[in-house]
Amino acid sequence: MSEAKAVLSIAASLAASAMLIGSIANDFLPTEVQDYWYSSLHFVSQYLSSRITIVIKEFLGLIINQVFEATHLYLGDRTTTSSAKRLRVGKSEKEKTFRTTLDRNEEMVDVFEDVTLKWKLICTQVPLSVEYINPDLEDHNASLRSEVRHYELSFHKKHTDTVLNLYLPHVLKKAKAVKEDCNTVKLYTVLRNCWDANNVVLKHAMTFKDLALDSELKKMIIKDLDIFRNGKEYYRRVGRVWKRGYLLFGPPGTGKSNLIAFMANHLKFDIYHLDLTDIQFSSDLQFLLLTMPSRSR
Repeated sequence: MSEAKAVLSIAASLAASAMLIGSIANDFLPTEVQDYWYSSLHFVSQYLSSRITIVIKEFLGLIINQVFEATHLYLGDRTTTSSAKRLRVGKSEKEKTFRTTLDRNEEMVDVFEDVTLKWKLICTQVPLSVEYINPDLEDHNASLRSEVRHYELSFHKKHTDTVLNLYLPHVLKKAKAVKEDCNTVKLYTVLRNCWDANNVVLKHAMTFKDLALDSELKKMIIKDLDIFRNGKEYYRRVGRVWKRGYLLFGPPGTGKSNLIAFMANHLKFDIYHLDLTDIQFSSDLQFLLLTMPSRSR
């Protein structure tokens, strides 16, 4: 009850302040200035009320948000020609070009079919805790990371259908092309029970042509990989998860790691290295498996 009274008191104070400013304006400002002032306030009010903002979080519960990843690639490819004032630039030894992304809390404007869209990368620092995952959090990964990220996309609400049905699919398509153009395979490791975002570009440039393996066995493996890579729609149609497993065993030095690298280079899939000796609880293993993207080894 006291909170309701406090809210009413604040509202009454704001109303009184507005009336006081209006009274001062009527007493001291010329009519032309008053008209301009009120019309400007009305325009700003109408502009703000007609805007809509879409929030794109990095994770959906425990799963990586595909739209966030695509947005990151798409905007990074457009930052050099954008209105952004702060950019992050990086390059690995194997990459031929620089990678650019928006810096924390930076904004940029994009135009699609004469529609102006405003992007902003929001980064929030959070206390790092690996001991407990808050079940009430929509983003469960927040408990395992020191920073929570999301993009905000704002535009005039009359363009909502265009953004949802045309623009966002356009972002996904362009991001896929950017990723394929990079043509690099990355290696991810575990840090504090989650995948380390600071990946390493795999320098293993050899292909199956360089692999010392029985030619018939090599052909069989390549054929099986190609069938799997091109069979995503088939897996979906028959109701199966698009996954393929290979069990490699043998003493150290017999080429198991090399074969994995050859497969990753052939498929252009990133490698996620998981050492089971570092896993203490089954929930940690489940978390890592769920947050691993489908196009990985």
